[in-house]
Amino acid sequence: MEKYSNWRDPATGVAPFLVPLPPSTDSLPPIVQFIALPLAWSLGAIRTGLVLLCLLLQAVLVEGLLAVCLVIPPLHVLLSRALTAILARVVLFLLGFVWIQVETVSLRRTARSPPALPFAPEQGDVLIANSSSYIDVLYLAFRYNPTFLLPVSSTGSSSPAKITSWRRVGLLSALLSSGALPERSERGESFAEAVRKARGPVVVFPECTTSNNRAILRFAELLAPATGTKATALKTFILSFKYPLPTRLTPSSTYPIPSSLLSHIFSLTTSPSPLSLTIRRLHPSESPKLSTSLKKEEWEAVAESLAATGRWKRCNGLGWERKEGFLEFRKKRA
Repeated sequence: MEKYSNWRDPATGVAPFLVPLPPSTDSLPPIVQFIALPLAWSLGAIRTGLVLLCLLLQAVLVEGLLAVCLVIPPLHVLLSRALTAILARVVLFLLGFVWIQVETVSLRRTARSPPALPFAPEQGDVLIANSSSYIDVLYLAFRYNPTFLLPVSSTGSSSPAKITSWRRVGLLSALLSSGALPERSERGESFAEAVRKARGPVVVFPECTTSNNRAILRFAELLAPATGTKATALKTFILSFKYPLPTRLTPSSTYPIPSSLLSHIFSLTTSPSPLSLTIRRLHPSESPKLSTSLKKEEWEAVAESLAATGRWKRCNGLGWERKEGFLEFRKKRA
C-alpha cells in the first residue's frame, strides 16, 4: 500500500510491518461459507478455550505452585521443564501446528561434515532468534524452557533509540509482550546480570519486536557497557523461524502488529487445515562468538549468522524504533 511507503526498506523493498495477505482476496462461495463457517467458528471457540486453559495451567503450575520446589533447584528445573514442554506442545497442536519441521544447517562449505554436537543449550547459554509471532515463544518454551529477555529502552530521548537494559520474564509474559515495542523504563538489568540470574538458557530477540517474516529488521542499538566492565564469553545458539504465506483457507501465523492476541489465536484455531512452521538451526560449531558485553562487532556477527541461517534479507533501514512511528501513523489513519 502506497500510504505505508515510508515504512518500506529502501534497499530490499520489503515492508516488514504489514500483515501478510493471501495472493487471492476472492471470498469463498456462499454455499461453502454457509456450511463451513459455523463449524469452523464452533471448533475454533473450543480450541481457543483449550489454549487459554493450557496457558492458565502453565502460569498457575509452573510460575506459581512449583515455586515451592525452588529450595531443590534440580527438582524445580525438571518439573518446570516437563510441564512447560507438555503444555506448550499441546497449545501448538491446538493452534494447528501438528508437525514442525526442524533442520540443523551448516554454512561452511567444506568436504568434511561438521562435528556431531548436540543443539542443547544449558543454563547461562543464549538462544538468538528472529521474531515474527508468539508462536516463536511457544516453540522455544516447548523445547528449551528458557528465560525470555525483553528489552528496555531509556525513558529519555536519544537518537538513535538504544536498548539500555533487559527484563527477565516467563512464558506468559513473553506471549503477552509479543509484537510490542521495548518498554521505556529506568528499571531493568544489565545483560550480564540477566544471564547470570536466569535459571536456564536465555532467549534474546535482537530485533526487539516482531516483523511479518519477510526479512529481519535492523538489530537494536545497544548501550555500550561501562568502561572496565569484565566480559564473559557465552555459548550461543542461532534459530530461524519461517512461516508460509497465508492462503484463502489458512491465515498468516505472523503477528507483526500487536492488536488483539485472542482474536489472532481464534483466527488460527478456525483454520480448517494444519499450519506449518520450518525452523532452521545453525550448527553449534558455527555459532558466532558473543560475550556479556555485547560488543558492536559481536552483535553484527550475530546478525550476519542469523540472516545466513534463515536465508533472510536484512532491512538495515528499519528497526523497532521505526515500527513505533508506523504504529502511530496507522492508529491515526484507522
